[in-house]
Amino acid sequence: MKRACRAAAWLLAASTVSAPAWAGRPLTVDDANVAEVGGGQLESWYARPAGRDRLWTSALGVGVLDWLELGVGVERNFSVPETSTAVQAKMRLTPSVEGGCNAGAVVGRMHLHRERGDATYVNGLVTCNLDGGPLHLNLGAHRPDGGGTHATWGVAKEFELGAVTAHVEAFGQQHGKPTLQFGLRREIFKNVQIDGTLGRAERKAVFSVGLRLGF
Repeated sequence: MKRACRAAAWLLAASTVSAPAWAGRPLTVDDANVAEVGGGQLESWYARPAGRDRLWTSALGVGVLDWLELGVGVERNFSVPETSTAVQAKMRLTPSVEGGCNAGAVVGRMHLHRERGDATYVNGLVTCNLDGGPLHLNLGAHRPDGGGTHATWGVAKEFELGAVTAHVEAFGQQHGKPTLQFGLRREIFKNVQIDGTLGRAERKAVFSVGLRLGF
């Protein structure tokens, strides 16, 4: 994995039904790479989305094959309260190319325990490695059991700023208003990252702060 940050914003995205399924923290828009075999990350973060819920998410992602990464996570909504769990498989479909683009895909399944609601999500991923930082494009769908299918989309650009990596991104769901977001991440010790985001959705400020442990 070129960038060892392989987070699980997919849980937050799936439970709010408003964004692509997975991303390298603190991004919500995903990249098209996977963790190295036997490597991965454990991440945890607090978020306040536009609905003003208080969300705490923890997730684990592990590379199991050169082209496959498996993830599992749990999110607690302290405002309801409600707990969500999710599992997913992320596949790199083409090799990562320096100065070029590669493709990937995600398929996952989530469960809302209190409401006994389940949903399936898929996401197509493209990453283009550009000077100054990669560009990521997502196009996917989210389908609750017994409900209709909702298309999801996202675009993000990263910027290498010395010891800090910044990004800007926009993402959303069919018939919904997009979220615009800015984020920063920094490795404070080897394989220990702190990060955060600040953005706007539905005319409200949204933010998150998190910690990532790589291995």
